[in-house]
Amino acid sequence: MTAPQLRAQQDTLLGTTVVRFYRAGGPETLVEVFCRIPLAVVEPLAGLARDGAYRIAVSVRDSTGLELLSSAWSQTVAGKLLRVGGASSAEHVQFVARPGRYTIDVVVADSASGRLRRQRTEVAAYSQRPRASDLLVAGAARRAAAGDTTPRSGEIRKGALFLETSGRPVATPERAQLGYYLELYAQRPETAAVAAQVLDLAGKQYAATEAQRIALPAGGGAATAMLDLSGLPPGDYRLRLIVDTPDSQVVREAGFGMTGFAPPAGVAAPPGPEAAGADSLAGLPEVKLDSMYAPLVYLISPDERGVYRGLTPDGKRTFLRQFWKRRDPTPGTARNEVEEEFYRIVGEADRQFREKGGATVPGWRTDRGRIYIRFGPPDDVLNESQPRMRTRPYLVWKYTKGKLLKFVFLDSTSLGTYELIWTNERSEPTRPGWQQELGPAAVEDVQRF
Repeated sequence: MTAPQLRAQQDTLLGTTVVRFYRAGGPETLVEVFCRIPLAVVEPLAGLARDGAYRIAVSVRDSTGLELLSSAWSQTVAGKLLRVGGASSAEHVQFVARPGRYTIDVVVADSASGRLRRQRTEVAAYSQRPRASDLLVAGAARRAAAGDTTPRSGEIRKGALFLETSGRPVATPERAQLGYYLELYAQRPETAAVAAQVLDLAGKQYAATEAQRIALPAGGGAATAMLDLSGLPPGDYRLRLIVDTPDSQVVREAGFGMTGFAPPAGVAAPPGPEAAGADSLAGLPEVKLDSMYAPLVYLISPDERGVYRGLTPDGKRTFLRQFWKRRDPTPGTARNEVEEEFYRIVGEADRQFREKGGATVPGWRTDRGRIYIRFGPPDDVLNESQPRMRTRPYLVWKYTKGKLLKFVFLDSTSLGTYELIWTNERSEPTRPGWQQELGPAAVEDVQRF
């Protein structure tokens, strides 16, 4: 079978990923089931929209054949996604199981053709306390805010974290991060050292992190972090987590993918501005106009503020044309260099600093993105994203051309979400008590840098 034939065959196969977590009360096992549905098995329905739909049914039976879970639901698929090669959607169910073996059957029926796809997976529930859960990998993670109890589409909740995962996430050069979540079941207070490795399917190591030490209370805790995969070639990989405690070593692995520079199947590329010039706005949908207006918060004057939102689509086009005309350094020419440079740097900030919610928090809206847009790339960077026993991950940006400026960003969640906590630039905020958050050793490093 040729490589294209193999890929075409894989694009029609269901994919089921099972991740287990121990619950001591029973003892019981919480089983998370993630189902990948390749959209190549979905055909367009009759009608102008040419959308598709499928129905998925999940059944769980114990070793005696007794059905413990039976769930079915339907899902629609936008017609534009059906035309994207390799696109897929993800479905998720969970159940709690007593010790024993279980069979998970997944059946997907295409609504247009009635064609069925099936997959069966076996899973064993824990019979005793393991040292660690299975490894859950995620494309994004965010800390739950006060009163925030509902996961967004594609998320599951683990403690105070919302994880965006399909069981086997696919990273891209634009979103080159991978998160992990591993529960550790300590019987007494202890310290664990957690190191991560990125391996291809042949076992070749592409990346590794230094061991990070975490304190575990009696009963256990969780190891979680975001990894930077920038520069990783396209392909299929395994994330290996090695956990060393005073009396044992635990190794857990999980799979993920990496695409090339084209957007991954079924995922739209980050929105970018159209080419400069009045004609480029003609015919653009309102959502695109809004995406071009949103970053202007960094440039807009007081008399321009509050005008745009109440306009019609044609009015919004006129607003944007006039906005950039007033800032055109070379009136009468085809190009507006200021507009081009602004949208270029916004796009760069969006690619570099997108946070997870990643897909929900554009890079230009983050603290790093704002500073990048206002002041440009830093002249020097102190990167302590893997600090040793001193503080949480932090970055220091220094600007040396003109007035000396420093910006300190702290990742208070260790999930890759950096917030500005101190700066000597008076127009930007400094967080009260930032020295305590950062720690004395890191404060000294910032002062010396």
